[in-house]
Amino acid sequence: MKSKSTIYSRYFTYIQPVTKLPIIKNYGSTIFTLLTMSLLIFFAIKPTIETILVLQKKLADQNEILQKVTQKANDLSQGKKNYDNLDQNIKEKISAGVTDIVSIKSLIQTLEQAAGIHEASVSALQIQPLVINTKTEDQMRALSEISFTFNAEGDYKNLLDLLRDLKSSSRLISIDNLSISKVSDSQALIMSLSGKAYYLK
Repeated sequence: MKSKSTIYSRYFTYIQPVTKLPIIKNYGSTIFTLLTMSLLIFFAIKPTIETILVLQKKLADQNEILQKVTQKANDLSQGKKNYDNLDQNIKEKISAGVTDIVSIKSLIQTLEQAAGIHEASVSALQIQPLVINTKTEDQMRALSEISFTFNAEGDYKNLLDLLRDLKSSSRLISIDNLSISKVSDSQALIMSLSGKAYYLK
């Protein structure tokens, strides 16, 4: 069995001539020190570089958000100027279309009056539940909606005129769904629509 010294002796025979080279003798310790320091510096600086890159990305994202917010503020300011420059009659029409109170009563009156004018009978009217918050002086006004379902019965022409009347009424109403079906054993039709009316809260 070979001793350990004889097993490793051949490796020493390869390494010993290299260690005897003049450049290794003179600068070996310096080269080794520089390599060790370079590795240590690299692993010490790497987390810092990664942190800097992450912070730069966050800064770029925040600058983009800031630009969008600034643009939105400028647009709102320009919109307010445009609104202030509107004719008083137009402002009154806007106020009538989008009231500053919930005013469910006025919405019901609008729907019932339109049906009465066009000789259609109201068969169903349902206002969806909504939450009404008390206003404060410094609170920002937000556009809110009242959802409703409205069924009216009549002939085709009258229902069509009723629909046109609702779309052009002074109270701003948007229609989401509309269906017309025939009443059994009758010439009358039922128009069923769901929509929204708006107010500022």
